[in-house]
Amino acid sequence: MVKKPTAGKAGKYGRKPAGKADGGKPGGKPGGGVKKPKKMTKSKPPTTIKKALVSKEVMEALKENRKEKKEKREESKGADKKKRKFSKTVEKKEPKENLTGKRLKKARQAFDNQEYEVTVKVKKLWEKAREKGLPVDKKQEIITEIKGLIEGKVSSLIFKHDLARVFQLILREGESVHNTFIIEELKPHVMELAKSKYGKFTVKCMLKHCSVAQRNIIFKTLTGHLKKLTLHAHAVTVVDTFYNEYATSEQRTAMVTEFYGKEFYIFRSTLSEHLSKVLEQYPNKKETLLAELLSLTQTFIEKGLTGYIIVQHLMLQYFLHGPTETIQELISEKLLDQLPNIVHTKEGSKIAQRCIWYGKVKDRKMILKSFKGHVKDMACDPHGYLVLCAIFDTIDDTVMVRKMVLNEVQSELDGIVMSVSGRKLLKYLIAGRESSQTHSQVIESLKVGEDNTISKKDPEVRRQEILKSVAPAVVKYCVENVESLLLDNSTASLIPMVVEHAGGEVSEILTALISHLNTETMESYPVHFTLKKILKIEGNKLGEMLIGQVDTETVCGWVNSNRGAWTVLRVLECAEGEGRDGLVAALKKVGVDIFTESAGRDALFEFLNK
Repeated sequence: MVKKPTAGKAGKYGRKPAGKADGGKPGGKPGGGVKKPKKMTKSKPPTTIKKALVSKEVMEALKENRKEKKEKREESKGADKKKRKFSKTVEKKEPKENLTGKRLKKARQAFDNQEYEVTVKVKKLWEKAREKGLPVDKKQEIITEIKGLIEGKVSSLIFKHDLARVFQLILREGESVHNTFIIEELKPHVMELAKSKYGKFTVKCMLKHCSVAQRNIIFKTLTGHLKKLTLHAHAVTVVDTFYNEYATSEQRTAMVTEFYGKEFYIFRSTLSEHLSKVLEQYPNKKETLLAELLSLTQTFIEKGLTGYIIVQHLMLQYFLHGPTETIQELISEKLLDQLPNIVHTKEGSKIAQRCIWYGKVKDRKMILKSFKGHVKDMACDPHGYLVLCAIFDTIDDTVMVRKMVLNEVQSELDGIVMSVSGRKLLKYLIAGRESSQTHSQVIESLKVGEDNTISKKDPEVRRQEILKSVAPAVVKYCVENVESLLLDNSTASLIPMVVEHAGGEVSEILTALISHLNTETMESYPVHFTLKKILKIEGNKLGEMLIGQVDTETVCGWVNSNRGAWTVLRVLECAEGEGRDGLVAALKKVGVDIFTESAGRDALFEFLNK
């Protein structure tokens, strides 16, 4: 028997189509299976039938009902709207005025600001008062008029950014009556003004132009709130300005000791602004004081407030007396990024030096990177150059120092040589801690960093490596610029220093120096001073070069001047050989009477006649 093909299994739409196994076509395509039935939908009755079922009377009743509802809606909207819709004779209302741009802005200002009219008048008068070339009496009249407008309203006007400059003008250029009026009005609001973005400038102007008595009153207002104000982004500028420019020694001490904590607040008048003296008085409170200063230092670094003098003073107290391990933890990336901004002050320079001394190798590398592009400014600064000296004394990786610091020094020698601090740096680089070239106090301050445990290289080896890197460039500069260096005593002092300490061949410098000598220049004190110094260092060499390169006639011309005669005497004392003997014979032959009378001439011929 032949079996009948069976249908597929039941699915969503009946049975599935049969595949190859079910008697259909291969691939599962429907061959003999059940077809998918169409979806059934409800049939709508034709409209003609719907209309036929509704009678005409019902249709009319529906229309009437709709009409009544429509009329009620129109009546509820108001008679005015109905008239506008159906009546052509009704007058139209005038359209409302639309305010845009400046008119809208002024309308809003007038609505929001009760003193708007006064503000406008005051600003117009301020514009007149600040005109260049305005007579003083006319300016005082305008200021008096402004005073009359703002009297009794100062407290409400001072916090407006556009009026801050008006008050500053009165304080800066007004008479004492006007100044007193403004200061008396603003005294109760000093704290709020100090925290204001624009008000802080008014407070600084008050400090500058007020009397000592008024300044003391302002100080009393700030006392007790200094810690909070110093941690405020705007108020810190007011505190720092007062501390740095106007505070007396007693006031500075009172300001600093307020940061030592609540425990010392009551008897802070007996304390010192230097922590070392406080620790002598209260040695058992050292941990408490250091903990308070550590917390403050961390906050200052986090908030980026290290650029202010009072902040640097407080930080330095911790860096001077805190444990080395904690200081190393403070030397973070955030502090190192701020170092270029603080090296130009006395306190900031000391903080930067301690970061170099106590920082780890990785920290020192970051410090050098942060100084990139600032080396010239640091070298020319009376405090910044000490930070560079600390780098040369401390960092063992002299190759990195050469790439990041010395290369910039060499490329900026013109500016560095012309600066007092720059010349001090070059003398320290070339001569090291030679007492004749570097002040003893500077040497003592730099010796503090010798006890650091991070540097391993021998100091003399480190110094010689740095000297080899920088000496050739300095020697070359002296040769090429000998004429300009000899114009001034301070710059001329570099030449004998380089001759003595640069090492190597210095004959190029001596040759350049001799080529610059003539009867005129021998009268110059810088030239006389330079030759005198070099003759003490390299007397024999310079003497032989002078006698060999300068003819007898030129030397006789030098003897006509007092300084020239003294120089010739020193050359003859130092030089040896046939050239010297020939010059002595030539001078004796000419005789003393031919030369201009001077102390130098007499001393020279006294030497010749021995």
